[in-house]
Amino acid sequence: MTFDIEPFKGAAPVIFGMPRDNLVSLLGTPGVAGESDSWGPRFEINVGYDDFGGVNHVGFSPGEFELRCDGEIIWTPESHPDPNYKLLEFDGEPLERLGFLVYTKIGVTTTGYHDDDPAQFAITAFPKGAWDELLEKSQRPNLERYRHR
Repeated sequence: MTFDIEPFKGAAPVIFGMPRDNLVSLLGTPGVAGESDSWGPRFEINVGYDDFGGVNHVGFSPGEFELRCDGEIIWTPESHPDPNYKLLEFDGEPLERLGFLVYTKIGVTTTGYHDDDPAQFAITAFPKGAWDELLEKSQRPNLERYRHR
């Protein structure tokens, strides 16, 4: 399966605001259900919901799917490189907050990569405004490791 992160819209075919019930027809029955639902052999796809039952974030950890951002390949089922190299091409000035790099121009966060924590490797797409309050106490991250490739 392929997911394509569309800035502030979702990770097509999963779109922000989409009713929870629609995801079963797209992704099948989740392996874990609750405040958020997870799919995949190791629960690599996670979808969270707003108070009305609509999708409000789509998260991915390395798994057996293709992940794109605005059509550009980030991951394939066989290869899961650090996504920040590619995401910095879309937004060269992310912020850092709570262990996340927050790409405010494209509605994406990453975690685990910039601080070398493989247990936390993840990418999440979020809608406009979702990080606004948290970013009030953000900082500019040290991105030196991404300048030398």
